Amino acid sequence: MENRILCEDFRVYVGEGSVINHPVPGYQERILPTVNRYQRNDGGYIAIYSRNPSQGVYSVGDGIYVIGQIRLRGKYIGRIFHPAGYEEQDITAVEEFKRLADENFSVCEGECWAGGDTGGWFGIS
Repeated sequence: MENRILCEDFRVYVGEGSVINHPVPGYQERILPTVNRYQRNDGGYIAIYSRNPSQGVYSVGDGIYVIGQIRLRGKYIGRIFHPAGYEEQDITAVEEFKRLADENFSVCEGECWAGGDTGGWFGIS
């Protein structure tokens, strides 16, 4: 996959139970804060999640909300991004990514976690 770096004020469009990255009538435009910590070709994005709806840009269901995303070194395996050193691993409980969430999103305050399901922004299914 070619290197795609998203703008830091990445616009998403939220509709009934879905979120996309292009305008559609009836969908609400929102800014998904995006931190581009890594600029080289071998990178991708982790999503930062919270259970606090007031912090969320959009819901992914079950009371979980995306509050932002961070670009890191790693690769996509299918539509899931795996940071370097964490290939084929579930990163949701990894302290390093919780710390990154706290450092980059002040609303986290120790309550956020990361996941790699960001390939949809690039049409990866």
